[in-house]
Amino acid sequence: MAKCVIYPKISDGVEKYWHFAYISLIWVAQLVTSLIISVSDVHLGYDNSNKDDFNRFITSELAKLGSSDHLVLLGDIMEFWRRNNVSVALENQDTLNKLQALNTNVYYVVGNHDYLVLDWADRYAPFYPFKVSKFLRLSDGGREFYFMHGYELEVLSNLEPMTIEAYEKASEWLCQMTEAFFGSILSRIWGTVQVTFKRGDRRLRMVRAIVKMPHQREDMDKIDRLAVSDVKRLFLGIKKDESLVFGHTHRPFLEANVANTGSWVSDADECNTFLVIRNGVMDLKKF
Repeated sequence: MAKCVIYPKISDGVEKYWHFAYISLIWVAQLVTSLIISVSDVHLGYDNSNKDDFNRFITSELAKLGSSDHLVLLGDIMEFWRRNNVSVALENQDTLNKLQALNTNVYYVVGNHDYLVLDWADRYAPFYPFKVSKFLRLSDGGREFYFMHGYELEVLSNLEPMTIEAYEKASEWLCQMTEAFFGSILSRIWGTVQVTFKRGDRRLRMVRAIVKMPHQREDMDKIDRLAVSDVKRLFLGIKKDESLVFGHTHRPFLEANVANTGSWVSDADECNTFLVIRNGVMDLKKF
């Protein structure tokens, strides 16, 4: 930051006077730091969502963010798979209003349980209240960060031959239906996959388990193994030196250049966690 300072000039005699034509520019190496906070899987509308805790988190922590900071809502902020979408939004409009009122850069990376937000944002752009996308890239402290919800990792790890595109279509259907319609939606998923599973095939069990919360599903360790591996770049287009930040599994962790933001649901093993990035350093915190 350049700082303009006017110095007094000393004459040849003893008289000192301000010489306003003499200006010295002192370049102060002042680091303007920005802050990135990422949070996911609040599941507003779900019976076990820690909504009250999240509201306090917004008031006490997120409200401190400034215009140069960034908040990444990393998907599944709302629970649209089990409830009517409008009912969920109306019941949680206080929380949504708090998020929209923040004086910072707010990004909404959609998850599988709130995938319809992407459709609404496309339909009503550029007047939608959030910047919505499937993934996001941000830089901080000389490092680059790649944000995604993480359902993609589960599809790749556990649901092959289902494609990510087919899973996203199924997520869109599930967002449009309440729990009473899950059976018919799963039938559509079979048609989308277009493959016949043999009796006892573990993939049959996994696809049926899609409607369970992530921390209630099997083989979630495989998702974490893919996330921390180098081969994820083959499937996800992540650059070599980018750090990966994701949610989805409700299993918070921080390992080298990979972080999982965890969740805000009380039936998870650990909850109310979020990620802070300052000067390129990731720090997993609990509220």
